[in-house]
Amino acid sequence: MRAKITIFTSKPTKKKTLSNTSYRNLLDEELFYRIAQRKDQDAMNMLYKRYAHLALGVGLKYLPHEDAKDIVQVVFVKIWTDAAQHKVKSFKPWLYTVVKNQCLMELRKTNHTVDLPDNGFDFMEYEDLSHHKMEQEQILRILESCLEKLQAPQKNCIELFYRGMKTYTEIAGLQQLSDKQVKTYLQNGRRNLKICFSQHKNTL
Repeated sequence: MRAKITIFTSKPTKKKTLSNTSYRNLLDEELFYRIAQRKDQDAMNMLYKRYAHLALGVGLKYLPHEDAKDIVQVVFVKIWTDAAQHKVKSFKPWLYTVVKNQCLMELRKTNHTVDLPDNGFDFMEYEDLSHHKMEQEQILRILESCLEKLQAPQKNCIELFYRGMKTYTEIAGLQQLSDKQVKTYLQNGRRNLKICFSQHKNTL
């Protein structure tokens, strides 16, 4: 999949209706509304800055790197052109679903199959909350602390899958495990991370 796509950036446009600080303080849903109602380029840039790398992380679960990058651009172009057609109450899970569905559509076009990741834990749910409740540094510290509490096989599989972008088969080879064992360690590790993170978040 290769396409010529408009790439959104975090650079401000010349015509502004809000200050940079004001845009940073807006909720995702408020930014989306400004795109839908006003075609606000600065709001679009802010959403792209917040979520492009997280959307890419979702895409990489299904597609090679270059194809995943293309999918991210396709999705953000659709947000720009079609936002007025959607009522989005919670932007992050909506974006996750849109990116995932776009990836699956691409796979169907090429007659590929893929092992779908389970919903036990997703870093997209927690990574970029600095503009809502917590500073990103706090989130990273919590995640690192929770990772250290995992059993070694769970921790190794989680890090190789999410940070190393390895497939089940690659992890199995590196860790001398079966694909089934890798899947089990990932499922249990994600579940334990989600529990641990939720416990920390509730105390803030």
